[in-house]
Amino acid sequence: MKLSSLPVVKLPAVDVTTDPLDLLIAGLVLRMKQLARTSPQFIELIYDRRFCIEIGTEQGVARQIIIDQGKVSTASGTSGASQAADFKIQFVDSEYAVKTLLKGDPSAFMTGMQSGQIKMEGDFSLLVWFNQAAKLVVPKVPKPVKQRIKQARQFLKEKTGR
Repeated sequence: MKLSSLPVVKLPAVDVTTDPLDLLIAGLVLRMKQLARTSPQFIELIYDRRFCIEIGTEQGVARQIIIDQGKVSTASGTSGASQAADFKIQFVDSEYAVKTLLKGDPSAFMTGMQSGQIKMEGDFSLLVWFNQAAKLVVPKVPKPVKQRIKQARQFLKEKTGR
């Protein structure tokens, strides 16, 4: 099933839509808020910094990641509460955006820029910042959990034949 076939609904209580990119960025910001309290490396990245990164699509879906003096927040890029972004990343659509962001590979951004599926404007040093922050966002999985995941995958492979 393609992500684009899902209906997009605005969830006003949390200022998020059901668009896959909007949900991904909102989840990313929640993790960044946690890291802002618990990770010395992330705290160092956001300490005494003030900027706004907007990630969106050509269809008009947009979400801002706002860093303000060690605090992390978010706003819908299409709402009246949004501010002028210091750096914008615009993808051709949400599905491509989610796939590219989940790859976690900086070369995927370069390929997308060359093909015209990703457009960027503003302070490109914030792209470097975003890549550094993204490395810290992925949680470390403990060894016992990794072993259980491996066992579960093996079990599923045996039962489904895939």
